Amino acid sequence: MTDAKIATTLPAGFKDLEPLVDRWAGRTIEARTKARCEASMEDIMLFYDVMVERAPAILDYLKPFPLDAIEGENATLFCLLLSLGQASMAVEVHGQPQAPNTPFPHGIRVLSGVAPFG
Repeated sequence: MTDAKIATTLPAGFKDLEPLVDRWAGRTIEARTKARCEASMEDIMLFYDVMVERAPAILDYLKPFPLDAIEGENATLFCLLLSLGQASMAVEVHGQPQAPNTPFPHGIRVLSGVAPFG
């Protein structure tokens, strides 16, 4: 992904998910973690329910693209899918937006993750 800024639109077939982009399609893991920790459980559940249903179609759509060649609207869709991992932690593990007894923002800053969506 060479775009410094993430697209705000999604590919055809996923336009209905565009209202989720501003909050949930963070380009980095730090941005996606921040979105989860700052969201209400109600917002997280809404996102989670929609994305769990759509994840298989998103994966099928993105499967032909090499990870290092995903750009533009496809990169935004991929980042939205990556946020499902964040939402699932809140829903399936913690039962709240962040891990119990952990402050946010925390003292750990992720400077680099797995490229290109780290």
